[in-house]
Amino acid sequence: MKILIIFFSLISFLLTSSHAYAIAPQIMGPDMKIIDNNIIVNLHIDHVTDLAAPITSGVEKEITFTIELLRAWKFWPDEFIVSKQFTKVIKYDNLREQYRALLYDGISRTEKYFNDYHSVEDWIFTVNNVNLANVKELEPSSYYIRIVVESKSLEQLPLIGFLIHFIPEVEMSLAKESPPFITGEN
Repeated sequence: MKILIIFFSLISFLLTSSHAYAIAPQIMGPDMKIIDNNIIVNLHIDHVTDLAAPITSGVEKEITFTIELLRAWKFWPDEFIVSKQFTKVIKYDNLREQYRALLYDGISRTEKYFNDYHSVEDWIFTVNNVNLANVKELEPSSYYIRIVVESKSLEQLPLIGFLIHFIPEVEMSLAKESPPFITGEN
């Protein structure tokens, strides 16, 4: 009897511990460079395998990237300087067997079509060459960049409409801050 209990305990331990190896999505970056007095930011999201199945099954997803520049203060709350927001929407069309992706940066809209998930995955989870601020407009001080990424489903089942107060709208929410850096003009 003891051997049977030990055997089932070992099997249940192995089955439950296999889920611990799943890697959560994470923000890679922000990579910041100063080019021609402009703060240029690049970033991407890794390990987004949980979003792949709903996207490839045709569920429309929205991913919002918010990139903020903040001034660090020692004895006061940090000062918000500027922010840029990018919204990307992805939808798989089962009839045409292609992905339709939209990018809205607050000024313009870009629409692209992709035939396979790997090419759309690189595009949808990456933001490159964001001109955040000009260093000539900043006072000399310590600054840092904060990234917030949120994803949500744009399609709701009829039943969810009744339960919307109990189900969170945002499915994934990530945040990351860069190391502080000194910049600004005298």
